[in-house]
Amino acid sequence: MKATTLYSPLIAALIGAACLPALAADLAEGTVISAANLDQVKNATFDGHTIGSMLSERMEWRIRNSGWKLTLAHAKKVALDPNWVKASKANEGKTKINDATCKVDGWKAGEPFPEIDMKDPEAAKKIVWNLHLGSLLGDVSSVPNFTQLLIDGKNGIHAELVAEFTRFNMKGRLTGGSSTIGDDDESARQLLFFKAPSEVKGIGTYTMMYDSNKVPDVWAYVPAVRRTRRLSGGAWMDPVGSSDQLQDEIDGFNARPCWYPGYKLLGKRWILAPANSRVDVWNQKASATAEKYPTLDRSAPFWNLNDSFEPREVYMVEVATPAQHPYSKKVLYIETAYPRVHFVETYNRKGEFWKFIEMHSYVNPKAGDIRTVSASVIDFQRNHATVSLIDVSTWRTNFDAKPSDVSLTRLESAGR
Repeated sequence: MKATTLYSPLIAALIGAACLPALAADLAEGTVISAANLDQVKNATFDGHTIGSMLSERMEWRIRNSGWKLTLAHAKKVALDPNWVKASKANEGKTKINDATCKVDGWKAGEPFPEIDMKDPEAAKKIVWNLHLGSLLGDVSSVPNFTQLLIDGKNGIHAELVAEFTRFNMKGRLTGGSSTIGDDDESARQLLFFKAPSEVKGIGTYTMMYDSNKVPDVWAYVPAVRRTRRLSGGAWMDPVGSSDQLQDEIDGFNARPCWYPGYKLLGKRWILAPANSRVDVWNQKASATAEKYPTLDRSAPFWNLNDSFEPREVYMVEVATPAQHPYSKKVLYIETAYPRVHFVETYNRKGEFWKFIEMHSYVNPKAGDIRTVSASVIDFQRNHATVSLIDVSTWRTNFDAKPSDVSLTRLESAGR
């Protein structure tokens, strides 16, 4: 037998290997992914994952069709509040979803289900309950100044609103002597009102949320008539003012899990997400748009935010909505290391893609909270978006406060 015959399979294999395309190069931190280079970098790796594998279908569509650019940053370990970690670990094996009462039995504070089994038929529901009860937002959180920009995709910013937001948790508290304050049925209080421009100044809502299947009590104050009126029980799915954002989309998810008829766990994957965002998003002393909103893209469609995006592992949870809800479903991209929404996709009643929501997060280890620095709610069907930018310097968490500081009286006084 000739040597060439003996080794021909090996020679063929080596020749075949030589003809294979070279392995994709690892990208450098700071590389900007855009429509111009997406096809060239999709197979390249970053932090051990290919770029293509870290883009959902809608993310890739946005990059290709609406000028979205993602600047790569290495993943950073997020420091979690030790009190939250301790409370979460204490829940392991002791908590259970009670569908009849719309509660998690055995929960007092922290993440109610610290360990998620992907094969558990209740896994999706448990992930959402973790988000609802265990998010690291602090016992009391006050955002004295944030701006809400209304943006037309062709013409740019057409309204610049300034508002204040406060949330006081009555249950699940990690500071003070008790995890619960007041009536056992009340879970949280929420106050939102506009401060500028003059035509909307004082308009706002006060919300009482409950640890049950009861929908929130919501009151609205209208300064023009100096009247407070109680809103219908469906106000939790109404828009926030004239924005593209619904009440149940604040921080990505702002609703009692039992208000939705069903959840489906679509899987677990890695995506590029703004988990450690820039905080210089709103310079109130500047007048020119470029200096006032340094992270806002100045080219059409004018709503894209320039930020760093890092590889994060997420759960993908599909949420079915009640018949009266504007959406037929939404898909949440929820961080696996701690309860936090990075992205949301929503679909209309015909099942067509409607909105894309992105949450830019800032980790504040001093107070143990994880904050929203900026958020975009993009309505692709009407080519319009609402971009919220937070003044982080005035944000306060876990300060000395009482439940009466977040009340109907406070709403009425703010409107006068």
